[in-house]
Amino acid sequence: MRYADPMNSPGSPPPGRPRILLVGAGHAHLHVIRHRHRLASAELVVVDPGGFWYSGLATGMLGGRVAPAEDRLDPRRLCRRHDATLLRARLDGVDLTTREACLDDGRRLGFSLLSLNLGSQVDHPPARRPGPRVWTVKPIPQLANLRRQLERAFDRGETPRVAVVGGGPSGVEVACNLAALAQRRSGEIEVTLVTRGASVLGEAPPRAQRWLARHLGRLGVRVKTETRAVGHAPGGLMVSDETVPMGEDSLDLVIAEHVVHASGLQPPAVAEALGLPCIEARGLAIHATLQSTGDADIFAVGDCAALPGRALPRQGVYGVRQGPVLLDNLAARLYGRGLRDFVPQRQALAILDLGQGLGLALRGRHWWAGRGALRWKRWLDARFLRRYRG
Repeated sequence: MRYADPMNSPGSPPPGRPRILLVGAGHAHLHVIRHRHRLASAELVVVDPGGFWYSGLATGMLGGRVAPAEDRLDPRRLCRRHDATLLRARLDGVDLTTREACLDDGRRLGFSLLSLNLGSQVDHPPARRPGPRVWTVKPIPQLANLRRQLERAFDRGETPRVAVVGGGPSGVEVACNLAALAQRRSGEIEVTLVTRGASVLGEAPPRAQRWLARHLGRLGVRVKTETRAVGHAPGGLMVSDETVPMGEDSLDLVIAEHVVHASGLQPPAVAEALGLPCIEARGLAIHATLQSTGDADIFAVGDCAALPGRALPRQGVYGVRQGPVLLDNLAARLYGRGLRDFVPQRQALAILDLGQGLGLALRGRHWWAGRGALRWKRWLDARFLRRYRG
């Protein structure tokens, strides 16, 4: 790898040699870097501000089972093995006329082909002071910081109060692993899970929902259904009871020193500032070939991209499966061959880490809970990370 000096990084592509620019070291781009030999005639440049944090282990890290170092890998080592140039920076914009990516440090990088793997961020009410500490599940390092804060509180003999916003997979995993962290550190914690739905994991089979409700009860997690997070206030999280008739006071305060927002994932703000077609709140509009609907030489994958005909869950499995298609289509565009379509699977396996050595596996109407489910998840996670670690 050529680990670029910030003051001496590439500007225009080398004469006579095309440049493929990958922005973001996400699931799909890791696959492209690993198979860089398929793009041998091009220069490959990767732009990323830091290490890759693996979402599959994020809540296990929060729960204390996984060390932060186990949840991340440094793309420098992967780039070194596969002759790619890595630049530490963030994307600030794209000049579609000059075919340049504009970075946040002022550099401009020319490209022949561009692929965007920008991830997602959490939409949430702004923090206020005085008020609770506000955390989000993305970027993942926030969960590592939250864990450290709570461990210090346990060491001081305190009982932290935490509100978790979101009754989907992320919110459930966060709530369960907060309880697991307290147990691991012989501490006490009060966790309240707030969801707008009538139940947690509303799309799961009814029996799985009932099993999960009992599990949350055993952990001591308080669940407030049909409740919307309104904003932060001194002392905690302001919520609105969706069952209260209009005109009556529906506001309540969930007392908390910490609020974790685990719902409302959306593309980063830069995605809508690139001058490329977007689908509101879903991301950059792409064809089935993963090409932008506005530019055939620009691709987008993962959470920042949206297929017009189908909204995909924001699960890493889709980014993983887009990787081989992206690689094939970058090569096809490079060498003048036909492109192929990404066909999302109708149902994707999701395995939730519920702390205390338990997992919940879901695929369509099928489900399975217990220690075996979590062991399966651990095997899948370890296999993925082994593939990209040097």
